[in-house]
Amino acid sequence: MKKYLRHKSLNVVDVKELIALEYLDFEGKYKDYVEKHDFWEICFVERGKVDILLEEERQSLSAEDIIFIAPDTVHSYFSENGNKTRAFVVCFACSSQALKSLSGMRFSLDAIQLDCVKKIISEFPGTFRMNEDDVMEVLPSPSFGGQQAIILQLEYLLICLIRKLSVEKNPEIIFLNDDKFYAGVVDVLKTFLRENVNRKLTLAEICNKVNYSRSFLCKTFREQTGETLFAYFNRLKVAEAKRRLAKTQDSIGKISRALGFSEAKYFGAMFKTLVGVSPSAYRKKAKNT
Repeated sequence: MKKYLRHKSLNVVDVKELIALEYLDFEGKYKDYVEKHDFWEICFVERGKVDILLEEERQSLSAEDIIFIAPDTVHSYFSENGNKTRAFVVCFACSSQALKSLSGMRFSLDAIQLDCVKKIISEFPGTFRMNEDDVMEVLPSPSFGGQQAIILQLEYLLICLIRKLSVEKNPEIIFLNDDKFYAGVVDVLKTFLRENVNRKLTLAEICNKVNYSRSFLCKTFREQTGETLFAYFNRLKVAEAKRRLAKTQDSIGKISRALGFSEAKYFGAMFKTLVGVSPSAYRKKAKNT
């Protein structure tokens, strides 16, 4: 007789609570509404265009785009189209480690992912309602399995998007625990900056390379290192400048250009701020030691 193995379910994404599901009214409170809360929020644009401010970073979302707002992130929504814009938000509690990689991420959904969102929206009116205090509550006679159906679709959507990120980014980082994850992101950033010490990088270039949002990268780097991305990058440039000043006969202007500075004057001012002496004074001292 054939033997069968029993496999326990391994829930890598586990949505614990549904907190709010609702359409945004851009002619009302959401036009200038700023909030921060201790649960996840996703915003799906059904039609029109929505701008969202995450911390100090503004992102634009078009129809069928979705964005993930991590817990404790200050955010607000804006739309110039008024009643021509329609967006749906889902707020939920989930402590799964893999979700941290979705923080601040915007996606254009494919057909399968879009179907998940549409099923969540279709289940909503038969399961929940907003009461007079604008708080979501379960209907007296909800659709059978409505809450579970919403959670199942939401969890599958999350799994699909995390899989997408694991292809685009470093999967060995995405699935680390919190401390190692954030340290891993910073290690990737540091490596990228070291490899490009001779370039003039913009924050947009760094974000595109690492494929994380500006607010997430800046916040994570500062929290992990105690300094900003560009403060660290400038220290790398100064360290390389010191090496060239001591070991080569290259002019200060040539060294400045080689390190991505458009003006030697700016390079000299930054060098003196970080080292305490001008590049020429540093070279003279280095040659005499």
